[in-house]
Amino acid sequence: MSVIVCFIDGVGLLPHAAAPWTTAHLPTLINLLGQLPHSNLQIDQPNLYFRAIDATLGVEGLPQSGTGHTSLWTGVNASALLGRHYPAYPAPSQRPMIAEQSLFAKVQQLGCTSLIATVHRDHYWDLVVKREQRATAAALAAQVVDLALPATPEWLAGQAVTWDITGYYLQQWGALAGLPTITAHEAGLRLGRALRLADLVHYECYLPDFVGHRRIVETPEHTLELIDSMLGAIISQMQPSDSLILVSDHGNLEMIDHTSHSRNPVPLLVIGAKAQAAAKVEDISQITPLILDLLI
Repeated sequence: MSVIVCFIDGVGLLPHAAAPWTTAHLPTLINLLGQLPHSNLQIDQPNLYFRAIDATLGVEGLPQSGTGHTSLWTGVNASALLGRHYPAYPAPSQRPMIAEQSLFAKVQQLGCTSLIATVHRDHYWDLVVKREQRATAAALAAQVVDLALPATPEWLAGQAVTWDITGYYLQQWGALAGLPTITAHEAGLRLGRALRLADLVHYECYLPDFVGHRRIVETPEHTLELIDSMLGAIISQMQPSDSLILVSDHGNLEMIDHTSHSRNPVPLLVIGAKAQAAAKVEDISQITPLILDLLI
């Protein structure tokens, strides 16, 4: 029995199915949900749960990744604790709290193992010390239990996936210059195979937020199609006792008429025998408790 968490940054839901959801080809999600996702859709079945959950955490302003990720990987409402939403990376004042409430430490306390599947920059922690890289909430939570962060060698060995799914966009930026890219299907197969290596597999995809901010020249439709293809491949590798969680931290990609975050709710999709455990989740700060419930 293993759990995979697929975090997709910057994807919200509107009250009705609208572009880019309606203009993208999404066979995996259509097959699962019977329709395109929207914020009024709720599915509560023995092996499938879907609903929109809150990402604002009761705080004014637009949700941001710094406090959003911190909330996701600690189970603490980081925005309420800080009194505001904090962008991009965790607020320095919240780093001790991440260490104390680390998802991966809690998984370890259950006697379970974790695996980070997201490719990080080579010598990541050296770069953090040199202030050439800021540490994400997930990386800080992993550091508590000395959990390895895969880099280029693991990606080349087929053991990890880049945050842009295929590696194509990182290659264009020079981060993977000269190295081959993979398909979204292959990315999903890699993540699915990782389920046999640990009790919890953790993957973060930042591509939707980069596209929503227009920092990557890509259509929202193709971005959703990459996620859909990856999701289908993961599901193909799952065993009946496995669980999958797909969740986001704030809206962005769904608002095709502007480039900022939104206060729209975000999707929560859970697949597996314990999917109905997600029924008590109201906001993104309750994802860590859900993960622990699925591992018990």
